Amino acid sequence: MSNADTDYVIQKATVNDVEFLADVIIGAEKSFTNNMGLANLFDLSEDSVKELIVAMLKEDVDGCEFSVSSFFIAWYQNKPVGAVGGWPEGHYNGLSSNIIKSNLINYVFPKESIIKAQERLGMIREMLQIERPAGTYQIEYGFVDNEHRGKRITDSLMDAHQAFAKNLNSSIGLMQVSCFETNQTSIKMHQKNGFQVVKRYVCDNEEILKYLPYNVKVLLEKQI
Repeated sequence: MSNADTDYVIQKATVNDVEFLADVIIGAEKSFTNNMGLANLFDLSEDSVKELIVAMLKEDVDGCEFSVSSFFIAWYQNKPVGAVGGWPEGHYNGLSSNIIKSNLINYVFPKESIIKAQERLGMIREMLQIERPAGTYQIEYGFVDNEHRGKRITDSLMDAHQAFAKNLNSSIGLMQVSCFETNQTSIKMHQKNGFQVVKRYVCDNEEILKYLPYNVKVLLEKQI
């Protein structure tokens, strides 16, 4: 598989990259729509959510989608242009990524926003929350700037994650990623890179569309 142009450099993210990583997370959350899930769920503005994402990233806690250490970044002429997050599930102190993420949100987000989100989050957990088995390698939040798409940057970022996973623990044999079903660009890209759709998660409650880009997610897996 060919990688991105040699003009691109793939590197692990550091705490100096949190502003860019927050933009990546927001872009991925929107999934090519104007519907930003975290802002809708917690009844906050997008600018406020970005500040809170930056605050979570600055906590520098490993093991979930809001961890700086989870991201590889693609650089072009000393500018970050894309990133993909990923981590070994349950590797850090045996804690699941859901627990780590929940702890970060409860620590950083305003209490009144958390209270408002409880019912909505319950609906999402019941219908669309995808299990993350311990010992797998989870991929979450990928985004590339518009002008740099079509140059196999995501392929190179995914290759970096796969190499990192195997170097960290050679027993890791499965990578997982989930996408909204409407994001066919991402689904097809992952399929070209060896992932297969193994399950669909559907929420029949149309109210979920007030908070998320779509009501169907698919789980893709790849043996590594």
